[in-house]
Amino acid sequence: MHITCITITRPGRLPLLRLAIHDFMRQTHTERDLLVLHDGDDSFDAAVRALVAQAPADPAVRVLRVPGQQTLGALRNGATELATGDLVCQWDDDDRYHPMRLELQLRALQADNADFCFLADQLHWFAAAAEMSWDDWSREPYPLDFVQGSLLGRRALMPVYPALARGEDTSLCLSILHAGHRVTRLRDHGWCYVYVFHGGNVWTEQHHHDIARAKALSGARLLARMRTLRERLAEYEPGFGPVALRHRNGSMTLTLT
Repeated sequence: MHITCITITRPGRLPLLRLAIHDFMRQTHTERDLLVLHDGDDSFDAAVRALVAQAPADPAVRVLRVPGQQTLGALRNGATELATGDLVCQWDDDDRYHPMRLELQLRALQADNADFCFLADQLHWFAAAAEMSWDDWSREPYPLDFVQGSLLGRRALMPVYPALARGEDTSLCLSILHAGHRVTRLRDHGWCYVYVFHGGNVWTEQHHHDIARAKALSGARLLARMRTLRERLAEYEPGFGPVALRHRNGSMTLTLT
């Protein structure tokens, strides 16, 4: 099945966008394209196109510019309408993605004959502090017990995002659930999606720390996954270097070789 990954970007985020595009190009699922949509000015549009021009021509990466001063929700709606894949995948410009992310979520969606697939956990990277937690979203009350920004779903069934500057993901997920669409949750694969706090996020630093404190795995659960985590993080390019792994009782150091 063909997947269109959707990236909304804005001025000031080109270094982050470069990594998101690089991670997209390394995906193991081959039937894919990337749609980069923005509402910036002429100079920003030229900079984004120059960045995309440095990537290989296959798979396709398209850049589209729309009129400015739109909310994030409105931009996501515009990108969804312009997508061409059977499925769409949220591919934020400031997060990181393991090469197997699309393959794994598609496999889970097909195995459960589902309409939408979300991850039930994620890695949470605090870049300046070189700290990371493994956040378990199954601790949230059902049915919103998944990472709302990890959407992979059938384009024809996508609801409309509300015209919000932030928090649009939650409303969209509630619409998916209220419509009765089948949702599958991919569990214990948090290493395939890294939620990045870099200081210029939509949500505040306090918001990110609150998530990590509430949802980080315990030390015992983290230790049980240490070998897998070390192997999978080493497959990111560029990597993360020595990482202080937070857990609910403290932290431990992970050194990648």
